[in-house]
Amino acid sequence: MIHRSALITSVIVILFSAMLAASTGSLEYVDSILDLTTGYYPQALQLSSDAIPGLTEPDYSGTPMYATLTLGGAGFALVIDQDGGSGKLYADTDGSETLVPIDWIQQLYDGGFLGYATFTIPTDSGTRQYRMFLVWNPSTPTAIIYFRDCYMAGQIELGGVSYKMAIIDENSDGLFDDLDHDQLLIDIDQDGKLLASQDSHERYWLDAPFNIHGTVYEATSVSPDGSTITVDETDKWVDEKLPLAVGYPAPDFSVKDADGNDLSLSSLKGRVVLLDFWASWCAPCREELPNVEQAYKDYADRGLVVVGIDLDRNEGAFTGAVSYFGLTYPQVFDGADNKVSGLYRVTGIPMSYLIDRDGMIRGKSLRGDDLEAAIDKLISGK
Repeated sequence: MIHRSALITSVIVILFSAMLAASTGSLEYVDSILDLTTGYYPQALQLSSDAIPGLTEPDYSGTPMYATLTLGGAGFALVIDQDGGSGKLYADTDGSETLVPIDWIQQLYDGGFLGYATFTIPTDSGTRQYRMFLVWNPSTPTAIIYFRDCYMAGQIELGGVSYKMAIIDENSDGLFDDLDHDQLLIDIDQDGKLLASQDSHERYWLDAPFNIHGTVYEATSVSPDGSTITVDETDKWVDEKLPLAVGYPAPDFSVKDADGNDLSLSSLKGRVVLLDFWASWCAPCREELPNVEQAYKDYADRGLVVVGIDLDRNEGAFTGAVSYFGLTYPQVFDGADNKVSGLYRVTGIPMSYLIDRDGMIRGKSLRGDDLEAAIDKLISGK
């Protein structure tokens, strides 16, 4: 029999432990995201000739086209004054229904125009700022593209260690509490930098659990303005993401190659290794395959091992491409379970990793002359 007082004590201990497992981070607004990442998820608004009632508008030189941008639950009018192949951007940036001109800061390679504006979003206690990029292209005159140019950054203590962190509003709706749409960055390796690349070991969807040195955490709540985040320990196990940056050890793997032979990265230590991720449906991959084959022929007898990691959807396409291009270096069909490409978090191909004799990553996404030069440097020990 369990004594009542002992049961109460146990419950208190459990509750207290649960409280200790939760951490709250404080974050502040940063009004330019380009120092963090240049990647983005574009959002689009349809422009219409239907005027928005109540606006205080300028004298237009062409034909105005209207749209309403929703940020933080509030609506902000956007207008493109279209005049032939050019357009002037206006925005109601503070909800006053008064349009102000927004300068284009750059013309893009595809003919589009890029600008940014800072919007004032109403909150329960006042207002807050939110800056975003706006893009309009004369070739698609009835649409305007938008995406965030701000983020929230701060610190959080997990397991007695303070980590730099950031939240990115990836769906650009002016809210940071979308656990299934926004992203979390956390300085796991504590080098003072937040790595925001697609293959980063420090980047997670906000609702995804993450492993720090064997303890798994997940974000359980975020304030709409992103100023606070609560992170809890969880029993939802995920493996720790290994760094894939240049200068870090390349993750080991063990697979069967296309000929049925055992192949592991660790067994290749002492040799320079090129991992080439490709697929037959990928046009840039097909263009690069002859360069990879030539590199293998030029340097194989000097210590280079090339391993092709194929991501085709079926094995027939893979074997057909190997035969067509006359590839003579070892190949792994990874399209079935993505064991190797998943480990290396490959999100686009062609993708390559050049690994030195000690198993350290020395180059990524190398092609053509750059690939040959990097291989020669490692092989020659320069």
